[in-house]
Amino acid sequence: MSGFPDVRTAAKGRPLLAVVGLTLVLTCYFLVRQTYTLQAEAQPVVVAEAPVAPEELEVEVEEEPPYVPPRGLPPLYSAFHEAELRLPQQNWTQTQPGAHEKFFFVAGHTRALGWGNAVQEHILNAYLAYKASRSFVFGNFTWNDDGSLYSDYDGTGKFIPSQIPYSALLRGPIVGEPFPSEDDAPLAVSRDYFDRLCPVKFELSREEMHANLTSQTFVEEITEKWVSTLQGLDNPCVQSSQGSGPIYTHHHVFGVRTSLLDVWPDLKRSPMITHFGWSRLVELAFDTNRELFMPAISPLPPLSSTPFTTAAARYTALPGLMVLHVRRGDYAQHCRTLAMWSEDFVSVNAFPGMRDPFAVPPHEEWGNNTPENVEVYRARCFPTVDEIARKVADVLATPAAHGVRRLYVMTNGRPDFIRELKDALWDLAEWDMIASSRDLVLNWEQKFISHAVDQLVAQRAQVLVGNGFSTLTSNAVMMRIANGFPTDSTRFW
Repeated sequence: MSGFPDVRTAAKGRPLLAVVGLTLVLTCYFLVRQTYTLQAEAQPVVVAEAPVAPEELEVEVEEEPPYVPPRGLPPLYSAFHEAELRLPQQNWTQTQPGAHEKFFFVAGHTRALGWGNAVQEHILNAYLAYKASRSFVFGNFTWNDDGSLYSDYDGTGKFIPSQIPYSALLRGPIVGEPFPSEDDAPLAVSRDYFDRLCPVKFELSREEMHANLTSQTFVEEITEKWVSTLQGLDNPCVQSSQGSGPIYTHHHVFGVRTSLLDVWPDLKRSPMITHFGWSRLVELAFDTNRELFMPAISPLPPLSSTPFTTAAARYTALPGLMVLHVRRGDYAQHCRTLAMWSEDFVSVNAFPGMRDPFAVPPHEEWGNNTPENVEVYRARCFPTVDEIARKVADVLATPAAHGVRRLYVMTNGRPDFIRELKDALWDLAEWDMIASSRDLVLNWEQKFISHAVDQLVAQRAQVLVGNGFSTLTSNAVMMRIANGFPTDSTRFW
């Protein structure tokens, strides 16, 4: 008999083995399934929910772990704030200012106003501290400083960050980056550092400081008064009193056409202007959307890959691009208010020699105006689609617009208005592209600083047609003038 097992005998046991094996498999399956079910029931189930109405949102601030905002609420820009705290000129082991440290903070800085208002003041505040040889203390772009993380924008139900670190918007000496190598001015510091080293501050009141000025509308005189006072103080911890408001106000400075003229030659040569830059977040948004502003094949390198030198060298003109600043939304009422108070073009928009100057119509009563004068303001501040198209056609016929093939509309207008406007503009010329602020591709952090992206595009346009009453336009115009753009390349409605 062979030494091999009888195959027939072995085969007889296979059905039994199959049954046993199947039983074991099924038993394991049900045990695993039961374990998974128990674990799933023990953990919260995350279900995607429909967007919650803004008034129903509840914001909770957690100490540990680090706060993560609920999905749909604005970003908090924590990484930028943390980077400000790590500025190398800040020695956190100190509990009081060092022998070389003197600070100045404008505690009454602008609040609850738009980006254009805030940045124009921020530049002048930094310039004042620079002239006084003190470290400029910078806080945040502030809508609300009541301690809240988010604010309901003008009661519209739209939530915005209550504060945004300036470094999320800007770069350069005005947010603590180095001055040019030949300039040994003290570097700017964050407000947190100032508060740590200076729990007790020496305060200066704007009312008292400006009481004996020859004129409260001349920036040079205002600045010299503050500079001389600050240079005469030994106290390193100085701030303006919050209750006295901004040093440079709209009523006395930015809304007065001659106020900046005396200081402009020195201001434009200062590092606040020559090294004014946009943050990496803003520049990345520009690079991401660059095909809206220039041909896909362009010799201009991406900003995010280019080392910073000076503003003039970095933010050169974009050949072939025309930018329009078309305000909608709140400007429907704002432009009428401007007429009621007979307001002028703001800031550098009113400089002598600018094209399309505005003459304030004669009026008899502050706070009121004639229907004819109101219409003058409406046309210059809130033009219709037909008026916009006619203006663009006129500008296209000028030498300054030679070669313009792309059009970008910086606007807060609704989609239906933008569609109507684009339709009218397409009929004017053989455009390669017409785009608007609504066409920008932005990440969640960039969405809430898109006004800065618009300003960057506007200041680089071959031709800009702006709103003379807008501080967003005036800030772009300021950089265009400082960076050597031709005067006739900047126009107004």
